[in-house]
Amino acid sequence: MAASTNIYVLPDQSPYEGGKIYDRWGNLEYFADVTALSDEASSGGTDQVQEVKAHSRKPYLNSKVEISIPKHDRNVVQGVRQAKGALPGKRFTLQSALEKRDFTTTATISAVYTWLKTTAKVDLTLYSNRGTPYDPIKATSEAAG
Repeated sequence: MAASTNIYVLPDQSPYEGGKIYDRWGNLEYFADVTALSDEASSGGTDQVQEVKAHSRKPYLNSKVEISIPKHDRNVVQGVRQAKGALPGKRFTLQSALEKRDFTTTATISAVYTWLKTTAKVDLTLYSNRGTPYDPIKATSEAAG
């Protein structure tokens, strides 16, 4: 199951490019204050009416006759499908004294690190997708309190 419970939009952390953070199990709130990020998972689909052109088809397999289907409208909902397989972006790991969790992001790892330095709730270490540790991040007093 590749569905994410939360998809956060991380703004650009000048000069680093922002993107989306995919939080599959809802654990990012433990590590950082996410109230400033917009949560994209709450955006649902949109109802649309699509026109189906008039066409002909066979009523059953190997039929010798064709029947005509008149033009009609079809109601559909767009934007509610979930991607199968892996989540987009690069994996990164956050590890505190008690927890270790994986996330994926389309932002640069430098942007995630810069954002975490200002919003960390607990002391943590960020590991890139290759397992490279970044300098430890101390909890900020505003986010921890």
